[in-house]
Amino acid sequence: MSLLSRVRDLVSANLNAMLDKAEDPEKMVNEYMRQLQEQLYEAKTAVASAMADETKLHNKMVTFQTEADQWQSKAEAAVRASDDELAKAALGRKANAQKMADTYRQQYEQQDEQVEQLQKALVSLESRLSEAKAKKELIIAKKNRAETQEAIQRTVQGLGNLNAMDKLSQMEERVDDRLAQADAMSKLEGSSLETRFADLERDTAVEDELAALKAKMGKQ
Repeated sequence: MSLLSRVRDLVSANLNAMLDKAEDPEKMVNEYMRQLQEQLYEAKTAVASAMADETKLHNKMVTFQTEADQWQSKAEAAVRASDDELAKAALGRKANAQKMADTYRQQYEQQDEQVEQLQKALVSLESRLSEAKAKKELIIAKKNRAETQEAIQRTVQGLGNLNAMDKLSQMEERVDDRLAQADAMSKLEGSSLETRFADLERDTAVEDELAALKAKMGKQ
């Protein structure tokens, strides 16, 4: 494939369509820009070379056309001098020079057309490269924004999800209930023990008082 064909294909590529199909648009733009940069360098080199060839062809055309014109003048001088043989010789040399001038003129015109096409392709490539750079910056900006938005959304969802906090609160309440129940049982056990000792002391005092009364009354 010629350089001009590759340039045309690349310039005609629909960047938006390529990005829509890409899993990673940023990578696709980078790859597209890499291709553009390569083709741009090749296009510039080709344009410079073509322009140099164009100049050479033009110079050759001018040289042979000048030579043909000079032989025409010499033929005319020979005719004025009534020297037909010399005039024929001059016209023969003029014909050869003119043929070369016409050949170089044709090559020059074709080269000039190719240079014009390459220059147009170069302008298109530079324009597409500028577009790709702008698109890349936009994609990166959108990607960063999307990632930030996703992070914010995850944070908001985390704050809004109270299931875990609710479960912890419920567990805390159950632990508090168990602690309160254990404390109450401890108090109940302590109270019961004190009551039993109080009853024992009271019963002992009553027994002692009864024994004393019986002794006093002579009763056993």
